[in-house]
Amino acid sequence: MRFSVWPGAGQPWCAMLDLARQADAGFWHCVYVADHFMANSDRPDGETGMLEATGAIAALAGATTRVRLAPLVLSMTYRHPAVLANWAATVDHASNGRLTLGIGTGWQVNEHDHYGLELGTPRELVDRFAEGLDVITGLLTTSRTTLTGRYYRLEDAPCDPKPVQSPLPLLIGGTGPRMLRLTARHAAEWNHWSSPGSFRATAERLDAACERVGRDPATILRSTQALTIVTSCPDDEARAAARAARDRLPVLYGSPARIAEEVAVWRDEGVDEVIFPDRAMATDRRRDAFDALAEALAPLA
Repeated sequence: MRFSVWPGAGQPWCAMLDLARQADAGFWHCVYVADHFMANSDRPDGETGMLEATGAIAALAGATTRVRLAPLVLSMTYRHPAVLANWAATVDHASNGRLTLGIGTGWQVNEHDHYGLELGTPRELVDRFAEGLDVITGLLTTSRTTLTGRYYRLEDAPCDPKPVQSPLPLLIGGTGPRMLRLTARHAAEWNHWSSPGSFRATAERLDAACERVGRDPATILRSTQALTIVTSCPDDEARAAARAARDRLPVLYGSPARIAEEVAVWRDEGVDEVIFPDRAMATDRRRDAFDALAEALAPLA
């Protein structure tokens, strides 16, 4: 089992870099970066900026030497797939073959509204994504790509140099029926948020999608994440429990040992990689929290 970190993009660059270098020093497998331009809220109070994902990952490629790097996930609605393919190939070279290309349909309404970007209906989102996947896989694996679609048009288009990795691993995030079918056809890794005990049901739907397209389900790595709060005293745990009760996202909380017990449930459900976001952690205790998690999780690795 592998374990990775997800530094929030709404923090100073020096903080993201610090966690990435901590991960690069040993235990952790990958550093993930979200692809958003603003928080999912239009409330101005406490608003912070967001580091742009492709720039951050390119910079991390030069600041690390061992850990893998991946966006979680780049949105097809505001990133042309031909540009993504060329960016990914370049960063794969800059990182010496450490990039995983995480891509998704896009979903956050306010950033599309503020930038005047078309989001579209759920059906249109998946239609665009499917067509974009054809663009990306064509450019990354063939000498020239020609495609005439509803959303994208390429004529004898190159993407050189090709990535160091062959093939460059694609990560797809999504749980809908069509997204699972696209994952079965194209992805090396599949990701979605979950709580321990809830992962297996969705994973079984991916298994069925793989069987329909003739792919061995075991060839797709499965990753998941939940907000993580490492506690050190009863008061911390009470506050974390209150947050877990009201948060719309799954939350893991407790001592490192308790979190490791929950992670073991995911392992038994077939999860290959657990990603730990830092956004619910106290900044002044984050380093110690990740070190303590690494120690508790080591027997599961």
